[in-house]
Formats: sequence, structure tokens, C-alpha cells
Amino acid sequence: MSTTTAAQIVTSEMQGSVKWIRFNRPEVKNAITPQSALLVRDELDRAVGEGARVVVLTGVGGTFCSGADLKAVSPQMGQKINVRDLLRDGYHKAVLAMTRSPLPIIAAVDGAAAGIGSDIALAADIRLLSENGFFSEIFVHINLIPDGGGTFTLPRLVGSGRALEMAMTGCRVPAQQALAWGLANHVYPVDGFEARVQEYAAELAQKAPLSIARSKEAIRASLGDCTLEVALEREANIQQELIETSDFREGVTAFLTKRKPNFEGK
Repeated sequence: MSTTTAAQIVTSEMQGSVKWIRFNRPEVKNAITPQSALLVRDELDRAVGEGARVVVLTGVGGTFCSGADLKAVSPQMGQKINVRDLLRDGYHKAVLAMTRSPLPIIAAVDGAAAGIGSDIALAADIRLLSENGFFSEIFVHINLIPDGGGTFTLPRLVGSGRALEMAMTGCRVPAQQALAWGLANHVYPVDGFEARVQEYAAELAQKAPLSIARSKEAIRASLGDCTLEVALEREANIQQELIETSDFREGVTAFLTKRKPNFEGK
């Protein structure tokens, strides 16, 4: 069986202005540990400084992420495990880094997004699946509940009935069903999947970065606080900020002169 060193369990590369972050433990179908999650957090935190406009999170070997690495905690099964600290100090930091990043985060799901792997994919802004991709909230099989924000994201994406079904049965939601339910934004063929994701991400990277960041901020905030009045006031404040930027002037000029805009994030 192949092994992967700690430094390689999460890898990254830049493809133009798109940063790819990969879970890299194919020998265990990219099962993750708190260390893996912290490495993802670190890669996300560096993305803006590296010049990324979009981040793609994926896995190698035909699997997105099969969930938490239970073998890593099995030696402690006879002890009291402080799962709160494992979640707060590890996995949750990756989820929060995804939602707080000003960049659009794409989860490219080929194969399984299961357990906390499902919840991490659901924390992304956009989910692109291969025809082999699927979601499964498998926690019920070991007497646990979704713990990577799944109890928050699932009902907002698919409604409480489907969220409860996924949590209570651990059912597999394949790609086309995920698309119909709103878990996936698009489904692509397995062959050429990463190339299609890169094409989508590169096109997204050409959009106005300040607009994307503020839309993400406003929409995510509305999931937690929100009355219509609060949302309208937030939109007005952000719009005032954006209309004073160079990118706004560039966008209007490009529109009026019928050319493609060149946004600089200023």
C-alpha cells in the first residue's frame, strides 16, 4: 500500500489565477484528519496573497473525501475522546476558512463526498460534480450527526425534509439527484472533469472580484441574521462601497464600449 508523508497529505498548485487544493491520501480515499483540515485552512489563507481569484478544492484518485479517518482515532476508543476540541481546533477551521474567504470556493467532487467530506463540499460556494460524484451523510452508521456544518448547510440547500432523510438514513445522493436537489451546480462527464472545472473556474476568475467577495459576504450573512430589512440595508451599504471603485468604472466603460472588462480588484 502506498503511503503519503504529512507534508503531502494536502497539495496545492496554481493554474493561472485558479488555486487548486487537493486532498492527497488516495490510499484511504482521502479520509482526513484534523491535521489535513488545518493544512487546507493554511492553503486557503494564502490564496489571496498568491494572486488567486478562485479556489478549487478537490481530491486525487477519483474520490473527493470519504470522511474523517476513523483509524486515526480508533486507538483511543477505550478512552474518552474530546471530539469537541478535535472539531473546533481542526475540521471547523477549514470550513470557516472556506466560508470567510473573499474568494469563490469551488468543490470539485469526483466520487465520494461522504461524512465530513460531504459537509466540507457543502461549505463551498459552488459544487461541480463528475457523473461519479455523490454525497452521503454517513454519520448515522456510527451513531453520530453531521458535524462539519451539515446541520446548517443541508436544510438551506435542500429543505428540512431531504436534510433529515440524508442525516437519518445515510443515503447516497448521486450526481444527477444532487443536481435536481440543489446540492450540485453542474454535473460533468468523468472524462476531462478537471479540465472542465478549470475552464469554469478560469471564466469565474475573470469576473469582478470585489463584487464576488461582497455578494458572498451578503448572501452568507443573510442565512444567519436575516430579515428583508436587514438584507436591504446591507445591500445598500455594500453597493455604495462598490460604486466608488475603479472596477465599477471599468465595468461600466467596458459595457458601454462593448468590450470585455479587465477587473483588478480595486
